Amino acid sequence: MDTATLEQLKAEIGNLHTWVQQKVDAGVKPLEEETRRLATSLLQVNTALKQGRRADLLHAFGTRDLRVPSGKYAGMDRISLAIAKGIMRDQPTDGSPGYRAMLEKWRANLAAALDSTTTGEGDELVPTQESATMWEDVNLETSVLGLFSVIPMPTNPFDIPLTFGDVNWYPGVENTATKSTAPATGKRTMTAYELVGQVPLSYDLEEDAVIAIMDELRRTIVRNAAEIIDNVLINADTTLTNGINSDGATIAADTPGKGHWLLGFDGLRHSCLIDATGQANDKNAAADDAMFAANLKLLGKYGVRPSQVAHIMGIRTYIQAMMVSNFRTLDKFGPQATILQGQLGAVAGIPVIVAEGFLMNASDGKVTDGVAGTTGDLLTVNRTAWKVGFKRELTIETERSQGKRQNIVTASFRIAFLQREATIANQTHTALQYDITGV
Repeated sequence: MDTATLEQLKAEIGNLHTWVQQKVDAGVKPLEEETRRLATSLLQVNTALKQGRRADLLHAFGTRDLRVPSGKYAGMDRISLAIAKGIMRDQPTDGSPGYRAMLEKWRANLAAALDSTTTGEGDELVPTQESATMWEDVNLETSVLGLFSVIPMPTNPFDIPLTFGDVNWYPGVENTATKSTAPATGKRTMTAYELVGQVPLSYDLEEDAVIAIMDELRRTIVRNAAEIIDNVLINADTTLTNGINSDGATIAADTPGKGHWLLGFDGLRHSCLIDATGQANDKNAAADDAMFAANLKLLGKYGVRPSQVAHIMGIRTYIQAMMVSNFRTLDKFGPQATILQGQLGAVAGIPVIVAEGFLMNASDGKVTDGVAGTTGDLLTVNRTAWKVGFKRELTIETERSQGKRQNIVTASFRIAFLQREATIANQTHTALQYDITGV
C-alpha cells in the first residue's frame, strides 16, 4: 500500500476518533444511529486496509492474479473459472438437443477463457485442489488468524514439540569439559477438525446466469470462510448445553448459525471464562485505560514484549475505547508503521485488532441464547502461545445431486487450534476483560 493511501486511511480513523472525542468532551454520548454509522465507517476503513494489502501482494507477484481480458468471462480469474467449469461439468447431458447445444457452447467459452489466462493451467486448476490464490484471499479477510503461527499438518493428528526447558550455564575452564544440560522436552498433539459449507444451485442454470453469480459466489465463500475462522478461534466451545455462546440452551452440530462452535476445540474466550477462570475479570464498567493494563498484569511475563502481544475486541467495544484518553489510533503512527490485519489502533505499542467475530454478551461474559447482548469484551493474548494448524486449507468442490436435481458447491477446510501449555487451567498467556458496559 502506498504511503499516500495509508496516510488517507489513518486520517479517516483520526477524524472518526476526533468526532467521538468531541462528543465526549461535550458530555454527550453518541446516539445509537450515530454509533451504527460510525461502526459502518470503521469497517469500511478496515476493508480498505485489506484491499490495500491485497494490492501489494498482487503487485509483488505480478501475474498471480491473471484475469480473462475479453469475452463472456471477461474479468474472471482462474479460480472462478475453475468453479464454473466444475458446475458445467456436472450439468446433466441427457436433456434436449437445445440444452446439449447450450452445454457445448458453454464448454467452448470456458475453454477459451481458461486458455486466455494461462495456457495449460485450465485442466490442472481443478476445484478439488487447494489454491494459493484463494487461501491468500482468506488470510487477507481474517483479523485473528494472522496473529498466530500457522503450521501445515502433514498428518492428523500431528505432534509438535513444546519449548525446551532452561539451559544451565557454568564458568568455563580451558581444556576442561563443561557440565551439560539435558533440557526438559515435551510435545502437544494437534488434531484438525473439519468445517463444511454448501451452496445448492439448480440444474436450470444457463451460462449467463453462472457468469453473473460466480464472482459473487466465490467472494461470499471466501468472506464467510474468513469470518468463520476468526469466529471459532475466538468463540469455539465444545459444550453442548449452556456453552459460552448458547447459555440457557442446548445446541447441536447441525444447529444453523451455531453448530460451528462445536467443531472440536475450545477457543480464546473459553480458555479464560471456563478453563483458567483467574484470567477473566468482570469489568462491570465502561472502557478505560485500566482495562488494558489489567489484562497485561494478568499476562505477567507474557505481556512484557509488545511485539508478541495483541488486544482483540469487537467493533462496538472499539468505538467505546475511542473515548479513552490514551487510546492511540492510526493517525498517530509513523508512515512506515507495521499494521497487522484488522488493526485500527494501539495502546502502549500493542496493536488493537477489531474482529467482527466478537459477540456481544451478557454481564457474565457468556452469550445468553436468543437474547441480544449489551456488553463487550477485551481479549489480550500472547501471540506465541497459540498455534493454528491446517490439515486442509480452503477447498471448493462441485458435485451433482440427481435426487435433488441440483449442483452443490461445497467449501471446506480442516483446522486445529492449540495452546502450548500442557494444562490450560494453568495458562497465563491469555486474559479477558468482560462485561464492558456502554457499548
